[in-house]
Amino acid sequence: MFMDHILNSGSTPLLQKMMDFTAARHDLIAENIVNISTPGYVQKDYSVANFQHRLQDRLASSQRSGNGSPRFDDIQPTLGDSNTGMLFHDRGNRSAEQMMSDLSSNALRHNLYAELLRKQFDSMKSVLSERV
Repeated sequence: MFMDHILNSGSTPLLQKMMDFTAARHDLIAENIVNISTPGYVQKDYSVANFQHRLQDRLASSQRSGNGSPRFDDIQPTLGDSNTGMLFHDRGNRSAEQMMSDLSSNALRHNLYAELLRKQFDSMKSVLSERV
C-alpha cells in the first residue's frame, strides 16, 4: 500500500504515460520508414499536441477536484493528421527527411522522460535508505 502510493503519486504516472506514448510513436515512425517505398502507403503519426492536451486536461481536472493523484491509464494516443511532406503521384505523402527528424526528436523526448524517472527513483532510493 505504502509503495503503491509512492510509485503512483507526483509526476511518476505522467512520465510513465509519456514514455509509453513515445515508445508507441517510435514504433509507428519505424513502420513509416519501413514502408517508404511501398506504393500507395500514407505515413501515419500520433498527434503529440493532442496527447499532451489530454494529459493537461486530466491534470487540471484532478487538481480542481482535489482527488489526489490522477490516473492516465485510459488516455491512449490517437492518429493525427499526417498531411506533411510532398504528395506523390500515387497519393502517398512520404518524406524521409521528416520521418528521420521525427524519429530523432521522439527518441530525445523518450530519453528525457527516462532520465527524469531515473532521478525520481534515485531520490526515492535515497530517502528509503535514509541517506541525504
